[in-house]
Amino acid sequence: MRRIALLVVLSIPLLAFADGTVSFQNDVIPILMQRPFFAKILLDTFQFKDTVIATTIGRQVSPGLALDRAGPYRVLARKKSDKGTVYDMIVVINTTIHFLDKSGKETESPRNAVRLREDFDSIEIDPIPIQSR
Repeated sequence: MRRIALLVVLSIPLLAFADGTVSFQNDVIPILMQRPFFAKILLDTFQFKDTVIATTIGRQVSPGLALDRAGPYRVLARKKSDKGTVYDMIVVINTTIHFLDKSGKETESPRNAVRLREDFDSIEIDPIPIQSR
């Protein structure tokens, strides 16, 4: 019985944030377009998979945002100039999250939030090691 209780207690933080997927076209491009200069460079240079890994907000963090997705967004990409079909890079789109309460005002506590707004913050581009492809 103690082991079960310990497992439950240790798993609670894991339920707060987890990974989920969003669409590159529908969910990430609007965020990129907040900074058109960077959006143009990224979209002209890379081809992206449409499935993007994002953070899922858990009910324990914010009942009003439970299961919503937020950045950072991680997506597989490849250079458009490459002739192959291997997606050999990971592009991370970092965002600043603003939690909004019922009246639309920003709140410090995600617990009181019912909506979120994200601002495009930065990007990271990393090659995937050959042995991991």
